[in-house]
Amino acid sequence: MPLQIGTDRKCDIGDLQYGIEDSRKSDRWTDAAPAIKELFHQIEWNVINGEHDKTTELIQSTLANQVHPRTLIAGPMATGIAEVSRRFKLGEYFLPEVMMSAKCMHAALGVLKPLIVLAKGEEIGTVVVGTVQGDLHDIGKKIVAMMLEAAGFTVIDLGVSVPAEHFIAAIREHKPQIVGLSALLTTTMNMQGETIKLIAEQGLRDQVKVLIGGAACNQAWCDNIGADGYAADALDAVDKARACMQDFRDLKGGDPNLRARLAEIDGEREDEKIIAAG
Repeated sequence: MPLQIGTDRKCDIGDLQYGIEDSRKSDRWTDAAPAIKELFHQIEWNVINGEHDKTTELIQSTLANQVHPRTLIAGPMATGIAEVSRRFKLGEYFLPEVMMSAKCMHAALGVLKPLIVLAKGEEIGTVVVGTVQGDLHDIGKKIVAMMLEAAGFTVIDLGVSVPAEHFIAAIREHKPQIVGLSALLTTTMNMQGETIKLIAEQGLRDQVKVLIGGAACNQAWCDNIGADGYAADALDAVDKARACMQDFRDLKGGDPNLRARLAEIDGEREDEKIIAAG
């Protein structure tokens, strides 16, 4: 059975501001064997530094050690791209650096996606995802889509720069329970709000729960535009999508109580982080 390492909890990634030697001294991935822990750190820094020519070799080496594909995505790949997002937000990275990191992610996902699809669990529901109009970034959305598929969701990925009208057409065609709107840039995040407005105008808002994500987003923005939930990362997206289908399935999209309940998940994860830190 593939080795599954505890990546379903928040961990401190402050060392990723510095270098791999600092990462090696961290207590991240300590539930893995030393050789796997080292591979995880190499993958993190492969993504951060955009060294895409080494990506496939690192991924294959880790898989050969019986690490589950989902663990790779939710673990070192997620932490690496989280640091890239942080640097982009703070102006330490610009689009060329982000695109080099994206090449690493694309190379890794090319190896992992077939394995994720094979491991897909019991069907839970349908999610339509897309990057909103004007935004051509999709690596974070692809990770979310793959994690949702692995969790048992059917995912309809509309791609990038998706007009609001295309989301409407997809809702009518696929009858999803959840719609995911991604935006990396502050210049395109308004389209998340415009898309939600059109969903409401078309009389479809009660039929779907809307989750938003991307480097430009936060919980305050989620509340401002009337989305149901904000996902900070792929694990968060899976947790909140599951909650929408299970714990909160009877709460209709657009219900302020639903937004509040989904936001509580963030508090629970922070509590878990504090407990794990001792």
